[in-house]
Amino acid sequence: VSPPPRGSCVASAYAPVTWAPAPVLFLKRHKSGALTLLAAGKVKGPDANRITLKRIVLTGLPFKIHKRKATCRWMFFQPEDIRWFKPVELWTKEGRRGHIKEPLGTHGYMKCIFDAPVSYSDTVCMSLYKRVFPPYPPHPALQLLSP
Repeated sequence: VSPPPRGSCVASAYAPVTWAPAPVLFLKRHKSGALTLLAAGKVKGPDANRITLKRIVLTGLPFKIHKRKATCRWMFFQPEDIRWFKPVELWTKEGRRGHIKEPLGTHGYMKCIFDAPVSYSDTVCMSLYKRVFPPYPPHPALQLLSP
């Protein structure tokens, strides 16, 4: 079984205790009753310090470009937001890395600088991460007993 096309991932589940590294198969049952393999992997060991993160990507477009500098728009709409997220690194879909220099005006435009020239067809992105917790079922013992 090959890994998923988007890379590796970790899933949380409430299940009977199994010690690592036990194999795991995720199957999907179709209306016809056939089973399809969705993913395969192994159980990770219990770790109280493991954190589950959710990633959100904010996107914008370059408006004006001069060598490595670009004026970007449509990522933010207030200069206060630009100042708040100024320490966060920017990246583009073509692989450029950069950061925000300063807000420009009052409509959410910003000056950015990158490690190499950016093209007009590129998209400027910013990754934001948030800690999430798996949903806990209200009555787990009753769900295990129900068919």
